[in-house]
Amino acid sequence: FFMATQVSPKGDKKEVKLFHEVNNHYKVAREDLEQRIYRKNGFNDADRMFSSFLDEKSWPFRSVIFDPRPYTVILEKSARLIGNKPKGRLVPREGGDALGAQINNELLSFQWDDNSRLGDTMLQKWIQMDQNTRKYGASFGLSKWKYEVRTIKGKKKTFYDGPDFVVCNPRDVLANPSYNSIQKWFQYREFSTLGELESVNDVARSAPVYKNLDILKESMTMESQARTSSRREVTYVNENKAIRGLNDYLGTDESNKTIELITEYRSDRWITFAPKYGVIVRDIDSPYDHGEIPVVLLRYYPLGDDLYGMNEFEPVSKILRAINALLSQYIDKKNVDLYGILMVNPVNVRMHTLDFAPEAKWLMNNPGTDVVPWRGGTDSNSDISVSYNLLVGTLLNAWGEASQGYSRVNPTSDQGNVTATEIKDTAFTRNVRDNMNQLFLADALKKQIMFWHSMNQQFMFAGSAEKKRIIRIVGRDAIDFFTRSGMGDVRPTPEDAMMVANGQMTMDQINPGPRFAVDVDGTEVPKFQPDEYGEGGNLIIEPGDLIGNYDYVPDIETMKAPSDEAIENKMMTMVATLTNPAILQGLAQEGFKPKFKDIMIRGFEATKVIKDAEALFEELKPQQPMMQNGTNPTFGGGIAGPQAGQPAQGPDATGGMVASPATLPPVANQPLMG
Repeated sequence: FFMATQVSPKGDKKEVKLFHEVNNHYKVAREDLEQRIYRKNGFNDADRMFSSFLDEKSWPFRSVIFDPRPYTVILEKSARLIGNKPKGRLVPREGGDALGAQINNELLSFQWDDNSRLGDTMLQKWIQMDQNTRKYGASFGLSKWKYEVRTIKGKKKTFYDGPDFVVCNPRDVLANPSYNSIQKWFQYREFSTLGELESVNDVARSAPVYKNLDILKESMTMESQARTSSRREVTYVNENKAIRGLNDYLGTDESNKTIELITEYRSDRWITFAPKYGVIVRDIDSPYDHGEIPVVLLRYYPLGDDLYGMNEFEPVSKILRAINALLSQYIDKKNVDLYGILMVNPVNVRMHTLDFAPEAKWLMNNPGTDVVPWRGGTDSNSDISVSYNLLVGTLLNAWGEASQGYSRVNPTSDQGNVTATEIKDTAFTRNVRDNMNQLFLADALKKQIMFWHSMNQQFMFAGSAEKKRIIRIVGRDAIDFFTRSGMGDVRPTPEDAMMVANGQMTMDQINPGPRFAVDVDGTEVPKFQPDEYGEGGNLIIEPGDLIGNYDYVPDIETMKAPSDEAIENKMMTMVATLTNPAILQGLAQEGFKPKFKDIMIRGFEATKVIKDAEALFEELKPQQPMMQNGTNPTFGGGIAGPQAGQPAQGPDATGGMVASPATLPPVANQPLMG
C-alpha cells in the first residue's frame, strides 16, 4: 500500500501552505485508490476476470481453464448499449429559440465527429467509459477546452480549437472519497514532460500558465540521474500489461523525462503540483463560467454511501471461481481417463520397458496381472454436468444475461423444452436492465454535452479576430430544417414574387441577395449553403448564434445496436398506418396530407442499406401535346385553350374578365376557366 513520503515544499509562504493542503488531499485519495486496486474483487481482480487470467502458480489444478463469460458479457452489454452516434437535441429555454437550438445542435454534432482528430472517436471513448464502469464500478471523464497549434509545412497553424473529452485512467483518478458524488475537489494524475509544461496550455487560447518551472528543474537535477524521470511502474503496476507479460515503458525515455503531476480541480480553482518535488506549478481561477468541476461521472449501480458503484464482477465472483474450478477439475479427470493410472508390480516388471510408443514390448513375469490399469467411477461425469448447469444458470440470472447466444439454452436440443414465452421473458428481463443502464448513460452524456455547449459560448470566439466558423452539415432532417427556415434563400424568392403579385409589397422593397446574409471576405453569402444534390451543406456560425440558454435531451435509444428486424417491423407499421383510410380521412379533414415521398426516403435510409434513397425516385412530367387546331385532347374535343405564351381569359371575383400574364405555362398544366 501507499507509503507517505516526506517532501519539503518549495516556493513562497503562500505556495508552501497551499502545497500542504493539496498534498493532504493527495494522500487521502491515493490511499483510498490503492485499497480499491488491491483489495479482493478490486481493480486488479476485475482486470484478471475480464482477461480470463488465472495464476498458474497458485491454481490448485493441473488444467488452467477459465470460462470467458465475463469478457463476453461485458462486450455484449457495451455493444447493445452503444452502437451508434446519439441523436439528442437541444431545446430552448430562457433567451433561446428553435432556430438557435438547431444551430447549436448541429455545432455539437460537428464537434462530436471532429474530436476524432485528437485520437479515439467519441464513440470509442464512451465505449471505454462504459466498460470501465462495468469493471470498476464507476468511470470518470474530463471535459475541457483544447487549443493546440502544430507546425505544418514549416508554418504554425491551429490544429484544433474546440471542446475535448478525455476518459480518465481509473488508476490515475484521485477523487474525494468523503462523498458519494464529485464534491469539493477532484484530483487527476498525469505524467508530463518539461517541454509540455513550457509549450502547452489546456485551459484556453492563451500563453502557457505554468510557473515555478525553474524550481522544478533545480529539484530534478539535485537527485541522481536515475531518479529524474518519474516512471509509472514505480507509482503503480499496469495490471493489463502485466497479465500479458508486457513492460510499462512510460517514463523510460531519457530524452523526454516525465514528471508525475497532480491537478486538483475545484469549482472555482485549479491547482497543479508535483508531489515528488514539493512544487506548485499552477494556481489559477477556474477558467470556465459554468461554475462546476469539469468531470463527468458514469455509474450503473450506485451505492448510497460510496463514490464508486457496484461493478459487474463482485456479486458473482465466487460463482465465477467455482465454474473455473469445476471446469479445470473436469479436464483433469478427462486427462486421467485418457492417460490412465497403471497399477504395477515393481518386482515382476522391468520398469524401463514401460513405454507407450507404438509396438512397444513390456517385459514382466505375469502378463495381465503384473500391470493393471486403474478404473475410476463414472458417476462424477453426470455430477459435474449438473453442477456446471446450476452454476451457469445462477450466474446468468444474476447478470440478467440468459440469451441463447451464450447461455446454457441450446436452441436445437432444447427446442421442445423452451417455449417462445420463456424466451420473450428472458429478453424482456435483459431489456429492463439495459433500460436502467440507459438512464444513467443519458445523464452522463447530457453532462458532457452541456459542458461543451457552455464552453462553446465562452471560448469559440473569445480572444480571436475570427468571428465566424464554418461547419459541415449532414443529415436530411437538418438540411430540411434550414431549407424551410429560408437560411439558404437568395432574394427575390418565390414568396417575394407572390407578395408582389398580391400587392403586399413592391419590387423596390426587396433587397436582392441572401435572406440571411453573412459577410465572408467582403462578399455576402447565405448563412446556409446546401450542396448541389442536397446531401449536405455548409453552415456559418456567428457569435450571436450561441446566445441563449438551452437544455439537452439525450436520445440514448438511437445509440443502441441497430436491429434489422426491428427496423423492418417499424417500416411495415409506418406504411400500414399511412395507408389506413381512416387516418388519411382524418388528416384531410384537418387540412393535411402525408408527404409519401419524404417518408419513404427517410424509411429507406434508416435501414442503412440504401444511402441515396432520393435517386430511387423520378419526377413524373406529363406531356400533353396540342393538336393543330388548338384543341386540348385532355379536356375533350372542341374545347379550345390558349396557346403557350398567349393571354388567357377567365372570370375574376366580380364576374369580369382578366388577362393572366403572358408567361403562363402550357395550358395542359392549367385549369380552364369559363
